[in-house]
Amino acid sequence: MIDLKTWKPAAMAALKTAFGERLLCLGLQGSYLRGEATADSDIDLLVVLDQVTIDDLDAFHAAMRSLPDGERAVGFTCGRAELAAWPAYELYQFEHGTEVWLGDLHPLLPEYDEDDIRLGARVSVANLYHMVNHTYLTTCDIDETARTDVLKSLLKAFFFSLQIVHAVRTGIFAPTKRQLLTELTDEDERTLLRHAMPSNAVMSVGKANVSNDDIVGETLYALLQAWCSRTLIAIR
Repeated sequence: MIDLKTWKPAAMAALKTAFGERLLCLGLQGSYLRGEATADSDIDLLVVLDQVTIDDLDAFHAAMRSLPDGERAVGFTCGRAELAAWPAYELYQFEHGTEVWLGDLHPLLPEYDEDDIRLGARVSVANLYHMVNHTYLTTCDIDETARTDVLKSLLKAFFFSLQIVHAVRTGIFAPTKRQLLTELTDEDERTLLRHAMPSNAVMSVGKANVSNDDIVGETLYALLQAWCSRTLIAIR
């Protein structure tokens, strides 16, 4: 894993050297921003340039390879015009899930409003609903280890769906699983979110210890599908 205190300035310097004034915005997203990174985590950078060509992607790749663990640096790389044309329903979670290191992200984004945020929640939950049903059917006959790995991906997606649904309900963006868990009252949501956390995690939430206890995969699939169904209907 990287130490952001030293890696951040090195990354900023490398990208400034590579792109100069063409680098309009640079930031951090993903598990490192949330404090949830593991040894296998990617380093999710936001990089906005005046425009992005294949040569620019090669330049980004080369700049990152000069850094420790730079091969893990990926994320969102985009040109100014493309970002200005981005679908508005994705922007709330995108903007709030970014720590800007250089430049100013907000003026580069198109405008979005409460209706766009609600649509973003609906799209996220609808996609997850489809993924749960499709994955359940296509993994019925594979071994348990492989099926568990697929379920982990669904639970990761559940966090992002729940994050924006919670924002629609409350107006609050909870940036991490830990914070979101402290704000939930629905037991099914709490159970699913606990299982989206690292295996055997035990966290202090308020005055209660919350553990990632064993629940069989079939139960988690059922909870996921039921949550998607009722949530999709509730937020239309």
